Amino acid sequence: MEQALNHFDIELIRLRTLSSSTYDFRFQRLDGSCLEFEPGQFFRFEFTDDEGEFERSYSLCNFEDDVEPRHLDLVISTVENGRSSRLLFGSKVGLRGRASGPFGRLVLPKVMPQRLFLVATSVGIAPFMPMLAGLESMLLAGEVHFLYGTRDLSEFIYGDQLVEFADRHSGFHLHVCFSRCDPMTAGQIRGYVQDALFRLTPSPATDHFLLCGNPKMIDDIYPKLKQLGFGVKQVIREKYVFAKAVSKVSNSEKTPMSEEQKRILVEKMKKYSS
Repeated sequence: MEQALNHFDIELIRLRTLSSSTYDFRFQRLDGSCLEFEPGQFFRFEFTDDEGEFERSYSLCNFEDDVEPRHLDLVISTVENGRSSRLLFGSKVGLRGRASGPFGRLVLPKVMPQRLFLVATSVGIAPFMPMLAGLESMLLAGEVHFLYGTRDLSEFIYGDQLVEFADRHSGFHLHVCFSRCDPMTAGQIRGYVQDALFRLTPSPATDHFLLCGNPKMIDDIYPKLKQLGFGVKQVIREKYVFAKAVSKVSNSEKTPMSEEQKRILVEKMKKYSS
C-alpha cells in the first residue's frame, strides 16, 4: 500500500543533456532530510508555470554512491507540446517545486528468481539504474536479463555504466535493441525488446518480470506473458510517456556522445549478442 511522505521543497541544482531528446535533472531537497525510497520507486512533483500548479510523477534515477541522499535525479525525454517539457527543458538552475513519495511497486523481488527480466525503453531505464547496486548480491542466486530498447546508439543512455556492470558480472546479460538503425556489430539487436524477449523463452516456473517504458511495449508483452501462464505478481508494470519531439535548450550543459565515445561503446558491445 502506497503511503506518501509529507511534501518537501526542492530546487534544481543541475541540468545535463544525455541525448538529443533526453536530459537529466538533479533536484536538491531543501529541508536537509535524507531521502528514503526503494530503488525503482517514483515521486510526485509539483511545479508552477504561467497556467498555475500542475503535478507529474517521475521515477528516481539515483544510482551514484550516496550514503545519505538528499537529491532526486530525474531522467526525462521531451514530449511534444508537453506542459512539463516546456517548463523543465526551458528552466535554469534554481527552479523550485515540491515533491512527495515514495510510491510504486516496481522494485526488486524479495527472493531472487532463477531469472529476473528487467525490460525498459527510452527513459523507462530510470528506475532500473538504482537497482544495480542491489543486484550485486542477488546475482549469486540467479541471473538477470536486462533488455533495453532505444532508437539508435546515440540514444543508448547510461550505456557505459551498463556495459561496465555486465563486464563485472557474468550473470548479468545485456540486450540492447535499436529500432532505427541497422546492426553495426554482433552486439546490437535490430528491432524491439518485445521481439528479442520471447526468443529467450520466458517461463512462469522460473522467471520474474519488471517492465517500464513505452505503453505499446508493455501492452504487447503483458498479454503474451499471461498466455504463457504468468500471474500478476510475476509481472510488475509501469508505463512511461514516450518522447515525441526534440526540444533544444540553450542554457543546459551540453554533453552529447562524441563520435569517439560512440566508437568505443560499439567496441564494448561486440561481446553482447542477441
